[in-house]
Amino acid sequence: MKLLQTVVASFAVAASSMAFASVSGSAGGPLGTFADLSSTGANTGDMTGSIDASIVGGSVLSTSLTNNYLMPVGTVGNYLAAGPTAGTPAEVTFDTPLTSVSFLWGSPDTFNQLTVLSSGVPGGTAFLATDFFAAAMVNGNNANSGYVLFTASAGDTITGLRFTSNTNAFESSNYSTTPAIPEPETYALMLAGLGVMGFIARRRKAA
Repeated sequence: MKLLQTVVASFAVAASSMAFASVSGSAGGPLGTFADLSSTGANTGDMTGSIDASIVGGSVLSTSLTNNYLMPVGTVGNYLAAGPTAGTPAEVTFDTPLTSVSFLWGSPDTFNQLTVLSSGVPGGTAFLATDFFAAAMVNGNNANSGYVLFTASAGDTITGLRFTSNTNAFESSNYSTTPAIPEPETYALMLAGLGVMGFIARRRKAA
């Protein structure tokens, strides 16, 4: 009976954590080694190296294209551009859920919108350039770029990023991440499950 109560309590703790799942954003980064971006065709690409992800929409580019796409200042390797067609998104889906992710936001302007997709927030959490940069920087000037950092709360994990531009392109690069680590309540559930299995095995052996 006591073991059953422990299992129930562990599930209650996990459910409580999920109820407060969220993603917070701030200026900051990078977290570590930059991932590599590559194009696999029109409007598709991959992220490999320090992180694996698939990219649908947008363009993975190696140079700036006049009046269309501008490589963020400080970019290492390729960069991802969403747009410039109005409302055209680019979506990055991580193969492994993350606890945090950082990237270099290039030429921030009022047309940029980022949605951080996560397991605990249906529809994701939306952010604007003005959430991270001073108003004087949010003007689309290519000389302006800065790192942003997103962190999932306990019980949540970041599963992807959606970049949308209503007019000008939304450029980003230098992605770095932290793989998700099981929460303490997850370990508690695993241990409780193993305990139940051991208890059943002992009962069967005794019988």
